[in-house]
Amino acid sequence: MIFTLDTAGKTARALWFALFLLHGAQAQTTDQMQFTVQALSPVLSVSQPLATRLRITNRSQTPMYVFNDLNYYVSVWAYAGSKESMRKQIIEEAMPPPPRRENFTLLKPGQSVEDIRYDKLDDLGISKPGNYRIDFNYRMNLPREFTLGLPVWQGTQGASALIRVVNPSHGHTR
Repeated sequence: MIFTLDTAGKTARALWFALFLLHGAQAQTTDQMQFTVQALSPVLSVSQPLATRLRITNRSQTPMYVFNDLNYYVSVWAYAGSKESMRKQIIEEAMPPPPRRENFTLLKPGQSVEDIRYDKLDDLGISKPGNYRIDFNYRMNLPREFTLGLPVWQGTQGASALIRVVNPSHGHTR
């Protein structure tokens, strides 16, 4: 592979992503953390973005670190009412640079960290009215050299949100 100066940033992100996927640390049990999602508005018009609250809560008796920005480690898929998978897409810019110590938050038992995520429905493959299930997968599997000696929780959690997409209103209803 030949890389030019224009692609240096993309190359660095691609190499980080490869390390992230291929050299992950041993996953801990998933019951230590609880990942939840909530659609802030479960009924949307086709033109509105989907806003969801992502939350990870420490359910263990041990303090653990998690990455500050939950969006970096979340993948999203939409399914139509017929359970048909919609278009899937990886957004390259969503891959973080190698983490620094300040990128992690210590969660004591019972504490949570949350983030609000906005997705365009078109990016999820949703272009017409209907009922949809949006699956979110939070996967933290950092190589040990990127955890900076911190007790970082490692594992995978999934959660779903149900939404209804309607046509935009074209005037007032009586």
